[in-house]
Amino acid sequence: MGELILGFLFLMGLSYGISLLRSAASFGARAVKKAVTGKETYFGPPQLKLFDEVHESSELDLKLIKFRGMLPVDHGEKNLSYSISAFDTTTEGDFRPVISLVDGAQEETTICFGQRGDLGLISEGSSLTDWAQIGVIVPELCQTPFSGDRKIDVVLRIFESDREINIVNGGASDDALVFEVVSFRHQFNEKGYEEEVAHRQEAQAISVKIAMAVAMADGTLDDAEGETIKHWIERQVAVFSEEKAAEMKVLFNDTLKEAYKAASSGDLLLSDLVDRLSVLDMKKSNYDAVELCLDVMAADGVAEPEEMTVIRNVARGLGLDMDEIEKMREKVTLNLSSQLGTQEGLEALVGIEESWSNEDKKKHLRKEFQKWSNRLGSLAAGDEKDSAQAMLDNIATLRKKYE
Repeated sequence: MGELILGFLFLMGLSYGISLLRSAASFGARAVKKAVTGKETYFGPPQLKLFDEVHESSELDLKLIKFRGMLPVDHGEKNLSYSISAFDTTTEGDFRPVISLVDGAQEETTICFGQRGDLGLISEGSSLTDWAQIGVIVPELCQTPFSGDRKIDVVLRIFESDREINIVNGGASDDALVFEVVSFRHQFNEKGYEEEVAHRQEAQAISVKIAMAVAMADGTLDDAEGETIKHWIERQVAVFSEEKAAEMKVLFNDTLKEAYKAASSGDLLLSDLVDRLSVLDMKKSNYDAVELCLDVMAADGVAEPEEMTVIRNVARGLGLDMDEIEKMREKVTLNLSSQLGTQEGLEALVGIEESWSNEDKKKHLRKEFQKWSNRLGSLAAGDEKDSAQAMLDNIATLRKKYE
């Protein structure tokens, strides 16, 4: 990845880039309500338009995706949803998917750019009389098949919320009620995914092996852990042609089997894997590897201290920003906080290292307690709030241990 992308994603934080893109989903119903009741008086056919804006702190160029016009409800009321996809159409007649570099703007089953949201309950004859923002695309957080001056088509689909519309690589399984396209051009200076496929493929294969090392850190491979790795493989290969995807899937599945065999016999050398991944020098792939490892750790619902130790060693060996790794760790904490197998597992999950002094552990636990207390206050009632409360209770128990 280039300096601009790395500066934004890693100096300002991966989670910051994710939140920027995920915020697009919150525009839907709120933006529609505002636009329907706005002062403008446009009642014409659907229109899609991009508005240029520069993000204040990162100075990245944003393409705000806005929509106006009649909504497809000819009688009664309908719950409507929308999806946004992106294609590289630089070569006439060739539609190639655009990859999102952050998972907050990816399709459910692939790493292709995708955003979805709800427009809410829409009455017959309703129209967005003013431009309503329903999404955002950040070109520097996307990757096209090739570098250079590329033409990008942004596609909006509006459909009934209760209809199953699967979107894979930008293509949909069913016709939409509204289908609108708007285009822009952008100079992509970094290598495209077709151009860097060899290094990326090796980095992904190494990530599979490292994930297996995490899964086997406690001596066993749980079914959920294996399925998590397989699902990750499927997402990585889905962007390529059917023939290439099939070839890559065979490679990664063979890698998975070899890694399991090596881990079972104690021959999976983690240090060698980390060293090779460092040599490839693909920072986004390095963070992807750690994120996969965290997902594997969380797959069986139990935090094992051995697994978290392996993950930290990998992150340090790759020279990653440990503050960013802590943010990634927190993402899985909400799913694990009430299902921890041991006190040691909890200590590992909240970031305590065995080598620390008791005073350092107490200081860290005070910080964690305050952080989760603040988080609890910002969450709505539901599973996440319950998990945050469970985490607070668990941290309180740990604090007593070091009093």
